[in-house]
Amino acid sequence: MKYISVNKASKIYEITKISFFYMTVEAVKTDLTMDDVPESEVWDIGEFEHYKVKLINSGGNAEIIDFEDWKEKHKKD
Repeated sequence: MKYISVNKASKIYEITKISFFYMTVEAVKTDLTMDDVPESEVWDIGEFEHYKVKLINSGGNAEIIDFEDWKEKHKKD
C-alpha cells in the first residue's frame, strides 16, 4: 500500500504512516494522477472505512475523514 485515491481518483495521497494495531492511516496529498502510479499500489479511501484516516494537503493542513459523512456525500445516485 503506497497510495490512497479520493473522489474517484481525482486526488492521490501518498501513505506516510499506517498502524494496523491502532487502525490509523496518515497520507500526504501529491500531484500524481492515476497514470503516474501502478494500479496495484493505489487503494480507494473506501477500503479504510474501519480506520481513522488523516489526509494532509499541500499546505500541511489535515482532514480526518468521518466515513459515515463521507459515504453520504459520495454515495451513487
